[in-house]
Amino acid sequence: MRKNLFIVFSLAMFLSINSDAQHCGEASIADNGASAKLKDGSGFSGSYALPCVQQGAYTELTVPFKLFTTIPHGNGDDTVYQMRIDQISNLPEGMCWLSTKADNIYKMNEGGNLMFRGITKDNTGQFTLNITMSFDTNGDGTFDRTNVNYNKVSKTGKMILRVINSSASCEMVDYSLPGNIAGSGVTTASGQ
Repeated sequence: MRKNLFIVFSLAMFLSINSDAQHCGEASIADNGASAKLKDGSGFSGSYALPCVQQGAYTELTVPFKLFTTIPHGNGDDTVYQMRIDQISNLPEGMCWLSTKADNIYKMNEGGNLMFRGITKDNTGQFTLNITMSFDTNGDGTFDRTNVNYNKVSKTGKMILRVINSSASCEMVDYSLPGNIAGSGVTTASGQ
């Protein structure tokens, strides 16, 4: 009986921890044109360019991107005709995400913006985001490839949000750290 109760409690805790790391309530945000400055097929701007999120303060972070031209498959690459952003998780607790398109679908050569916003009280440190995307690689409008935790989001391969307290400065991203787990109460970074 205790084992079953523990399993139910653990599942409920997991769901409550991840419930805040979700798509925001609004359908989309306005496109500010920032993606036009990116090279075609470059993916998302790098984590090094993102400002830090301060604990307890409302934050809006905009991340411009251009649709990938190819994605790796086997020994080669597949052409990407469309990309759909399905889910983004491991956002610091209290943050949510949305994009410039209500359906989160982008066609070849298109760009847009992701926005992360909210007030977090999560631990300081780095949060490596888990991004699930689907791709149309046949050009027929069907999403035939889904990549869970697709992290080819920039040249570094990861999208990382950094959370700091009000007295800390925004340090450079340390790509060697494993990263925090949203809402877990554990931090992997020191000095923040």
